[in-house]
Amino acid sequence: MSNSRRSLRLAFAGILAAAAMGSPAPAYAGPAEQVERCEARLERIEARFREIEERRGYDAAVEWWDKRWAAYYANCLAP
Repeated sequence: MSNSRRSLRLAFAGILAAAAMGSPAPAYAGPAEQVERCEARLERIEARFREIEERRGYDAAVEWWDKRWAAYYANCLAP
């Protein structure tokens, strides 16, 4: 194998190694707007949970949370 091919392979291996060492993205990676939208949505869901808990009790709030969390997960966290 010639020196130029060996150098090319080493350069390519170096690029792959540098790319592999990059920081991992969050689970809900996407455009910045979507990330912000999902964070705001989660805050609204948590606030609504507290409202329902005050009015109707913890059990009703948990029942509501289960449904909303499934929708939130499907839209923001699921791959």
